[in-house]
Amino acid sequence: MKTAIIFYSFSGNTRRAAQFLKEQLAKKGVAADLIDLKLKEDVKAFFKQCQHALFKKTPELVGADYNLEKYGFLMFSSPVWAFTITPALRSYLGGISSLENKKAACFLTYGSGSGSAKALRELESVLREKGAHIMFSKNLSGFRTKNTTYLEERFRPLLEIITP
Repeated sequence: MKTAIIFYSFSGNTRRAAQFLKEQLAKKGVAADLIDLKLKEDVKAFFKQCQHALFKKTPELVGADYNLEKYGFLMFSSPVWAFTITPALRSYLGGISSLENKKAACFLTYGSGSGSAKALRELESVLREKGAHIMFSKNLSGFRTKNTTYLEERFRPLLEIITP
């Protein structure tokens, strides 16, 4: 089953988790594409990032491919900013017309943990509204994404779902 890991990463924590997951899938014989969301104008100031997230801005993405037909399993990931998902992931999700009958997973990375549960529920809700069947959902400490043992433990249930 071809898999896509669609993510936005600003500091590298989410990218590290997505890359780890791709490598674990490859070891089990599952092909996975990393789809790294890029903003046309990336905001660097932390306060501005939080403000854009809080007000649910949907900035323009560069080179985004919304055709996910070739994938049987989709994973969506983002940091938590201002108790919600990043504007980049929000924009991408807005560009997808349907995820009807698609298996999906989601994982978010967080710094303080504040709002991470709310952000994850919001992401799950958007995926369900688009028709996805959520098979896995998890919050990850961004500070611990360098720890492979931590990532192995957190992703074990997901890997068991995808691979025999």
